Amino acid sequence: MAAPAPRLVVVENNPTRLWRVRVIVAVLWVGSLCATFYWVRAVSTPGLTAAHAELEAAETSLANAQVEIEALKREVAKYQRGEQVAETATTELQTALLARQDEIASLRADLNFFERLMEGGQQRPGLSIHSLQIASGADPRAFQFSLTLSQNLKRNRPASGIASVSISGAQGDKSARLSLSQLGHESDALNFSFKYFQQLAGLVTLPEGFRPMAVRIRLKPEDGAVVEREFVWADVLDNSEKEES
Repeated sequence: MAAPAPRLVVVENNPTRLWRVRVIVAVLWVGSLCATFYWVRAVSTPGLTAAHAELEAAETSLANAQVEIEALKREVAKYQRGEQVAETATTELQTALLARQDEIASLRADLNFFERLMEGGQQRPGLSIHSLQIASGADPRAFQFSLTLSQNLKRNRPASGIASVSISGAQGDKSARLSLSQLGHESDALNFSFKYFQQLAGLVTLPEGFRPMAVRIRLKPEDGAVVEREFVWADVLDNSEKEES
C-alpha cells in the first residue's frame, strides 16, 4: 500500500494577535510582582513599625544619657575646683602658720636677748658672744656670717676691741683652721665698739674641697679678759641651707 501523499497546511500569519499575547503576558507578570510586593509589605509592616519604635526609643535614651553625662561632668569639675581651692587654702594656711612660728621664735629670741641685757641674774656682767648665723651666698663656697655681741646693762660703759673669726674643718685627709684673711676677707680682725649690743657681718669663701666643721670666735677687748666661744657649723648654718644640703 502506498504512503499517503503529504498535505500542505496554510496558517494565517497575524502579527497583531502575537503582540497582544505578549502584552497580556507582560501585564500579568507586572501584576504578579505588584501583588507580591504588597503582600510582603502587609506581612512585614508590623515588624518594621516595632523596629522603628525601638530605634526611636533607643535614640531618646541615648540623648537623655548624654545630657546626664554632661551634667555629671559639670558636677565633677565643680568638685575638682572645690578640692583645688581647698588644697590651695590649706597650703597657704600651712605657709602662714610656719611664717608665724618663725616670727614667734624670732621674737622669743629677741626677748631672751633683751632679758639677758637687762637682767643681772645668772649672766656674768661684761662682754659676751650672743649668737652667730651663717647663710650661703651666690657662690656655693661663699658664706655670709652675722655675729652678735652684747654686754650686760649693769656694765654702764662701752665695750670696744677686736674680734677674730676662724673656721676649722677638713681639707682632704688633713684638718685645717683658716683665718678670715685665708677665707678671702680683707683682714683677720673685726673692730667692735658698742654699749649694749652690736652685729658684725662679713663674707668668707671656703677653699675648694674644704669641709667646715666649727667656727671659733675670739674677742679681745681693750679693757677686760679675752672671750672665746666655738660654734658647730651645722648648728649655725641657716635652716633653709640645711634642708637644701
